[in-house]
Amino acid sequence: MNVNKDDLIWSGRYLDHDGIRYFDYSASGFCFVMKGKHAETVILSDPDFWDAANKAVLGIFVTEGSDTSIEAIPEEPTLRVTLNECENHIVLFDSPVEKTVTIRVMKFSECAFGYAGLKHLEIDGDLLSSPEVSASAGNQLKLEFIGDSITCGYGIEGIWEKDTFTTAQERPDKAYAFLTAKALGAQVQLCSWSGIGLISNYVDPETIMLPDTHWLMQANWPYTDKSLALRLGIEPEVWDASRYQPDIVVIHLGTNDISWVRGMEERRLEYTAQLRQLIEAVHRRSPKAKICCCLGIMGEALNESVAEAVELFKKDFPAVTAKAVLFTQQLESDGIGADWHPSAVTHKKAAELLTKALRSL
Repeated sequence: MNVNKDDLIWSGRYLDHDGIRYFDYSASGFCFVMKGKHAETVILSDPDFWDAANKAVLGIFVTEGSDTSIEAIPEEPTLRVTLNECENHIVLFDSPVEKTVTIRVMKFSECAFGYAGLKHLEIDGDLLSSPEVSASAGNQLKLEFIGDSITCGYGIEGIWEKDTFTTAQERPDKAYAFLTAKALGAQVQLCSWSGIGLISNYVDPETIMLPDTHWLMQANWPYTDKSLALRLGIEPEVWDASRYQPDIVVIHLGTNDISWVRGMEERRLEYTAQLRQLIEAVHRRSPKAKICCCLGIMGEALNESVAEAVELFKKDFPAVTAKAVLFTQQLESDGIGADWHPSAVTHKKAAELLTKALRSL
């Protein structure tokens, strides 16, 4: 039977265009429960625009039974697929005997690189899950994360000074944000982009004398998927906040700004002001949400500025619950991932700290 896209359980932001449902952000994708023998799908991508290191990558998780909760996702996928074709035909499940299984398709690579779009899903059997049942189960906590490469899980499966980055090393499901959601049994949505900042994207402190402001988070976060819309040649769609109303929004931005601030007070104040403005924008879009701001895993230079931005916001909005959770810089003894990004061990430590902090909210 052909499965309708709306009969699947979706996570993360997605964009519908010309009959295709694009799920592009890290850890976004779909899940369903079936009883049968076979499931296969057709996923579109844009491999011709990317070299081998930057194509889209999916993780496929197949587990026996009908548990669609985030806690049921195993540590490792059943299958990992690089989208090397414009139309990728993928067998998700195949069994000689009928089984009840939960199948989850998750975008491992981030939206800055190759995209993924569901064109077709077919199963030999019966679809047992429904989005309505999943959404009502336990009144799940909803988290939203706004972040950079750390939130994307950049370089987790790489090794510092040995590997250069590839999308095959990205594991958002092993990153602090997803691990926190898993620990809390929460739904999670990531809006994250590697190298992005609030006053400047990452620039080489030794050679670049101007900020990189071409793609800051303030110009990206309000849209469903601005980058994809531009690639598809359509008007960027403003994200409809009613589609996902988070209980807590976590902002983890500033790591890349450090490369431009460089200890200069005027730049530091600009970063603080922009973070305070983003906190307010988050509050105005999600007025019932509590807000948490984090920083420090790849550098603590702006940690105090994060705390200052939160306090400035609270002075104007004293009724809103907002706090700063500041991490300490990663340790080499915990391992370092590709391009000096945090390892799985570091992410676990950060997730434990953040989980405790969010429980206190």
